[in-house]
Amino acid sequence: MIRIQNHAPEGFIALDNSALIYPPTEAVYNANTFRVSMDFRFTIKKAVLEQALHDLLHRCSYAKVGLHTGFFWYYLSPNEMPAIVHEEGPYPSGRFTFKENNGYLFKVIYSSHRIGLECFHALTDGAGGMAYLKLLVERYYYHAGIGKPEFADSLEFNARPTKQEFSDPFQHLYDKKLPSYPTINKAFHRKGGSYDDRVKVISATILTEQIKERAKARKLTIGEYLSSVYLYCLQQLQQIEEPVQYKRKPIRLSVPMNLRKIFGYDTMRNFTLFAIVEIEPSLGFYSFEEIGQEVHTQMVQAQSKKRLLSQIKRNVAGERNPVIRFAPTALKNPLFKLLSDYLGDDQYSGIISNFGYVPFPKELQDTVTRLDFHLSPGLLNKVALAVIGYLDKIIINFTSFYTVDTELEHQFCTFLVEDGIDVEVATNRNSER
Repeated sequence: MIRIQNHAPEGFIALDNSALIYPPTEAVYNANTFRVSMDFRFTIKKAVLEQALHDLLHRCSYAKVGLHTGFFWYYLSPNEMPAIVHEEGPYPSGRFTFKENNGYLFKVIYSSHRIGLECFHALTDGAGGMAYLKLLVERYYYHAGIGKPEFADSLEFNARPTKQEFSDPFQHLYDKKLPSYPTINKAFHRKGGSYDDRVKVISATILTEQIKERAKARKLTIGEYLSSVYLYCLQQLQQIEEPVQYKRKPIRLSVPMNLRKIFGYDTMRNFTLFAIVEIEPSLGFYSFEEIGQEVHTQMVQAQSKKRLLSQIKRNVAGERNPVIRFAPTALKNPLFKLLSDYLGDDQYSGIISNFGYVPFPKELQDTVTRLDFHLSPGLLNKVALAVIGYLDKIIINFTSFYTVDTELEHQFCTFLVEDGIDVEVATNRNSER
């Protein structure tokens, strides 16, 4: 396999360091996918969307790839099959069926008023997926004759891709002289009840100004406020499951951090690391104010370049270890699954991914009615939270494998309402398979 970083795929392309874990751990209850989507006032036309998808692949040829299993590593190579536009099903962010998608690692979906993009994480992260969606929407407007909107931070359709767009920043930032990031012990995980592989969604819509005011009153960002609510609700649920205080395990959240602005790389590959924020319920009950203080302090520390570079050193050193590097893929797969559990799911009680605010160009503000972001849940942590903001609203999407249990979602939304935040709730739980 040849490692290259150029304008477009030529020959074999190595996965970026963050993507290595996704193909060997992909499973029914570990889909490693996410969805971003926009809803519009007008009706979506499939033929026009297909034209927009063609433009996307013409501009972003590094997305025109398929995933293959090599003797030592998974790798990407050019995909000459036509890309397919899919009608939306009832459940988002499920497991990819690559054959039904002609081998592509992302899938364009549509319904009467929605354009969406679902992505397997081996291709890119949420920021990369949103960049693809923005370009797709811009080209849809162009071909539909609606207008020529341009997102402020989108890919330029007529510009040649830069080398940085398909570079792997983790390799550039690796410093073997740094100490590796320390590992941590197992966290609390809810029992929850019965579950199946359908991704159920409870979506909470809130007004940005209301939550901003409540967060500011506690000297927190919106992301820190929502993480604090999540930890507080998990603490309530843990007290029911484990009434003996000293037996209570740490409650931790995994919070993805977009590293592009921190390190100044404008890549379309994965460039995310995870902050871990936690409380120790074995020490006693934490008030919401105490949790907020812990979360704020820990988030500031997690964004330190020194700590991030230590994480990068640990991750890249594992990839470069000769034992791992030259072990056959058949032996790597079970090892990577163990590593994924040990360094991932085992260590945290839930995930909350806050995409942040997405500004719209003026031409879209009157025609876009909704923006969504969904994560696939996992086998150990069966509920995931994804947050995204647009115009004057914030959408919080709870995705879950649980068939009946919605106690976490109920407690979370109840807390917001009792804190003075109006919440509008919608769900797909009445959908049939």
